[in-house]
Amino acid sequence: MEIGIEEFEKMVLEVLEGLPQNFKEKFENIDFIIDEESTSPLLSKHSSRPHYTLGLYHGVPMTRKSHRGQHLPDRIVIYKKSIEAVCRDRKSLEKTVKRVVLHEVGHYFGISEKRLRELGY
Repeated sequence: MEIGIEEFEKMVLEVLEGLPQNFKEKFENIDFIIDEESTSPLLSKHSSRPHYTLGLYHGVPMTRKSHRGQHLPDRIVIYKKSIEAVCRDRKSLEKTVKRVVLHEVGHYFGISEKRLRELGY
């Protein structure tokens, strides 16, 4: 399932705009990036299907930041081609974009990978 970059950006923005205000107010020094070219299929010895990195958080989670000194911006990268590769239709694309964005935002706020999986992200 492929869509244009503008449509994809709109999906990501809708997820971010849908966050509760008290979360949005806490965003500080963070860049959201859509990588529209990279795909990252990884083969697993446990499955015959490739696995893709759909999003990635780079930075220091809020729960571990000291506010002393200057820091480079944290980054959340959303991999458009990888997400498209795992989706069959528009509905699954929208659902996956939402899940990936919320998952990476969760890391920004210091939520562990294990806890995000427990929450369904």
